[in-house]
Amino acid sequence: MADHPNVEMARSSLEAMMKGDLESMAAGIADDATWHVPGSNQWSGDYRGKPEIVGRFARMAEQGYRVSLDEIHDILGNDEHVMAMVRISATGPSGSASTDSVWVMHVRDGKATEFWGHNDDQGALDRVMA
Repeated sequence: MADHPNVEMARSSLEAMMKGDLESMAAGIADDATWHVPGSNQWSGDYRGKPEIVGRFARMAEQGYRVSLDEIHDILGNDEHVMAMVRISATGPSGSASTDSVWVMHVRDGKATEFWGHNDDQGALDRVMA
């Protein structure tokens, strides 16, 4: 059985993220999307619109920070939502950390319109991204 089209979109975007291909990753993000980044660090907060969302990744890289997607454990989805269970790593001037994460997305017309990340060890990520 084939995956739901929203699962296919998410998998394509996440695999692009794994390769560091932000342009292809951004293809799965709606122009008016909102990205809710958890935690209490300088990169936490709400980012609105594709330019602001993608720009966050570029600004992070310029300042020596990186969040990478290490593993896609599973992706589930339907007509309105996608959930990805992943393993991520963060690196920055103060070190690195890895954690399991669940990413939840609202989807409209085959693109993510809203994103929430839920990290198993948010404290470790906050220390690295401070």
